[in-house]
Amino acid sequence: MNFDLKDIDADLKSFAQKGVTEFALGEERFSCDKKALADFVKKAARLAPDVYYSIPVQAGILDAELIGLLQNLFCSVDVVMRGPLGQKFFLDKKLFSKKAALLNNAGIVFGFLMDWARADGDSVKGFRDRIDFALPLYPNHIDFEQLFSDKKEAKNTATFSSQDITWARDVAYAINVFYSEGRAVPWFNSVLKPLKIAPSKFFSDFAEWQRCNNCGYDMRKKISEEGHKEIEKMQVLFLEEKYSEKRLERLLPVVVDLVKLNGAFSRLEGEGEESELKLNFNPEDLMSPASLDINSFEENVCMEECKIKIFAAGDSPDYKFLQ
Repeated sequence: MNFDLKDIDADLKSFAQKGVTEFALGEERFSCDKKALADFVKKAARLAPDVYYSIPVQAGILDAELIGLLQNLFCSVDVVMRGPLGQKFFLDKKLFSKKAALLNNAGIVFGFLMDWARADGDSVKGFRDRIDFALPLYPNHIDFEQLFSDKKEAKNTATFSSQDITWARDVAYAINVFYSEGRAVPWFNSVLKPLKIAPSKFFSDFAEWQRCNNCGYDMRKKISEEGHKEIEKMQVLFLEEKYSEKRLERLLPVVVDLVKLNGAFSRLEGEGEESELKLNFNPEDLMSPASLDINSFEENVCMEECKIKIFAAGDSPDYKFLQ
């Protein structure tokens, strides 16, 4: 749907009649025009408040005023971390860190929009740098339009060979599966820290693991149909392998509990699915700030094997002990 700025009211009012529940605001003019975007957000919150909006935004226009308006909208903000086609992209780390902190502090779901080999002078190092910078900022997801659009397919350049493009595509797909579709944001940085490797290295290794296990980019349609539970199985298997490589098996009971507990809560929220889990630790401990440091958690928190049921108590998630 294309919006005429003069007819936004009518367009938004039509959402309820058409049964629209999710809407991606794809028009670039809104992403870089604070006034136009603020006007849209205010009207969307008033005229179609039940719709879930995906809103791409250039980092430069995000400020306290716009973020305050976004708090009134059921939405996800996709911060653009790429340059226009044909133009070199400069990663202003101070700017992106500041905007991510504002969004996190406001409790707004946000992610990043990235690409590879599309900007003049882009390189494998630049792609790695963007990944390694973005993940510690706790984005809910990282989206790569090139993964699912032939029209946006990258072409090799003097600084990004065909082999580099294949590698970058596979790493982007690994991020899509393990992190974004795998709903890993609550625990990813904590789980990565003991491994002492960069996010780009972690996802490069996961991409190789996917290829070896017939669940890589070429199998993307099948993987997308299997749902979160199957992705969670992949997450656990791969983490068990990585932690074993580093001789950190003693930490795996904590790691696996974190993945499974957070995954179960996410499925309750996303699919309304209740779960029964066997855990090595008390869920209260696992959901506490202590779990942010897995080494310290393993050393200082006593194991307390238990079985719990995760369910909805009214509008809120809850759990109870089964034994």
